[in-house]
Amino acid sequence: MKNATIRTVILLLFIILTFYCYGAGMMDYFAIYEPWKLIDEKTFALFHQYQGKRVIDIFVIPSAVMTLFNFLAIIFPVQYVKVKWLWFSMLAYTLDWVFSFTMQIPIQLELEKRKDMRLIEELLYTNWFRFAADSFQFLFVCILLWQLLGNVRHGARPI
Repeated sequence: MKNATIRTVILLLFIILTFYCYGAGMMDYFAIYEPWKLIDEKTFALFHQYQGKRVIDIFVIPSAVMTLFNFLAIIFPVQYVKVKWLWFSMLAYTLDWVFSFTMQIPIQLELEKRKDMRLIEELLYTNWFRFAADSFQFLFVCILLWQLLGNVRHGARPI
């Protein structure tokens, strides 16, 4: 495979994973957390542990892989997109990881032990920081995709 083809595949996998992770993140933030308020205290910790394992497989691992592809796309950029958008994307998603490790994960670890409405409310509040970071990252990737499609539309051969 040619070097340019490998670079393009890296970029496309990064873009695809970004769309997937943005959708999965929005489901996690807005569809999963809010209903936790309705779960009774006796079953909450067990439910939270079960759901947490699934979220790791469905969302966290793909997010880590997406971050890796973002990094690879920076190291091996495609010549017809501006690398600054890859850097902006990396910066925005790095903020997501920082918010996750400093705010969200400590709360989630406590919620694995017991239901605490104050912690659930704090989790919902801190989700807005992650939502902002994710949305900026998604926007930067949409700009990248627009550049990619513009090059294809104007006759440039990306692969």
